[in-house]
Amino acid sequence: MNTCYLTLWFVLALVLPLSSSAAAYPTKHIPALYVFGDSLVDCGNNNHLPSGGPSFLPYGIDFMHGKPTGRATNGKTVADFLAIHLGLPLTPPYLGLSNHQRNRVSTGINYASAGSGVLPDTNNDTSLTLDKQIKFFHRTITHNLPKMFTENEELEKHISESLFFVSTGVNDYFHNGTFRGNKSFAFFLLSEITLRVKTMYGLGARKFILNNIPPAGCFPSKAIHTRPIGKCDEKINKAITFYNKKLREVLHELQSNLPGFTFIHADLYGFLKKMRKIGSYYGIVETWKPCCPNTIYGDLKCQPSSVPCPNRNTHLFFDQYHPSEIANKEYAWLCFNEKIICKHWGLKLF
Repeated sequence: MNTCYLTLWFVLALVLPLSSSAAAYPTKHIPALYVFGDSLVDCGNNNHLPSGGPSFLPYGIDFMHGKPTGRATNGKTVADFLAIHLGLPLTPPYLGLSNHQRNRVSTGINYASAGSGVLPDTNNDTSLTLDKQIKFFHRTITHNLPKMFTENEELEKHISESLFFVSTGVNDYFHNGTFRGNKSFAFFLLSEITLRVKTMYGLGARKFILNNIPPAGCFPSKAIHTRPIGKCDEKINKAITFYNKKLREVLHELQSNLPGFTFIHADLYGFLKKMRKIGSYYGIVETWKPCCPNTIYGDLKCQPSSVPCPNRNTHLFFDQYHPSEIANKEYAWLCFNEKIICKHWGLKLF
C-alpha cells in the first residue's frame, strides 16, 4: 500500500463522517472496535507480510474509489458493516499504521490476517496467528493507548466498554491441505479458542462478538467438486456443525466463570446456509458460483487478470472462499435486525 493511500486511509478513519446507514441503527455507545480473525475480516494486514494479500483488482472494485485494500471481497467486510452500525470509523489494519498513527487511534484497530486460525501452527509462515494478533493488541494497550488515556482507570474503562469481534477457525480445519473433521479435533480447537478468549479477557476485554465457523463445504472451492455440481459437501459441514454447537456451550461456560463477560454469538454458518436456499429472496440469485472469476471452468482462483461478474450484488460469493459485499451487508443487517442470526447473551448493542 503506497504512502499516499495509507495517509488517506488514516485521515478517513479519524475525521470523515460515517455512511448515513449508521444513523439508521440505534445503538449503545461503544468507544472502539477491535477485530481479530482471518480473511473474512482482514482489511489489509497481509498486504504488509511477505505472503501478501489480495491487493489487486477486481478485489475492492466496489470499495471506496474502487481501490483494492487487502479485503478478500469486492467491497466491505462484515467487520466494516459492524463498525458502521456502531457509529465508528472503519478499523484500520494494525500493520498499515505507523507507531505515530497507532498512538492516535482510539476507535479501534483490525489485527485480522488472511489464512490465520486459532492454532499457532495454522499457516504461521504466511499470516499473523491469533496469538500474534493478541500480542499486537497487548502492545496497543501498553504502548499506544496510554498516549491518549493517561489514567489507568480511564484506559481500563475504554477497553472494558470496547467491542471485540473474533472470526476465526475455518483455516484450522484445512491445515496443510488435510481436512481435520473428527470430534477430537473439534474439542481440541474449542479448548484453544477458549484459552485465547480468556487471554483477551485478562487484558481487559469484556464485550465479544464471535462468529461461528462458516459452512466451508458450501464454498465454491468445494461445491465445484460435488455431484451434482454446486451441491454443498455435507461431510465437511457436519464436522463444522459439531464444533459450532459446542462453541455456544463454551461461551456460556465462559460467561458463568468470568465476571462481566458478555457476548453475542453470530451464526455465520446458519446465514450462509440460509442464503444457499433462499438467497433469491434477497436478490442473491447465484448462490454457489464465484463472481471472480466469472466462470466455473479452469482455475477458480481470483487473479489480477480475472474478469468478475458484471453484477456483484447477485452473487453470494465473490471468490472461491469469501462472501461478496452484498452477502456481508445482508449478514450484518440480519444480525442487527433479526435476533435469529445474532444471539445476545448479556450484551445489548442493537
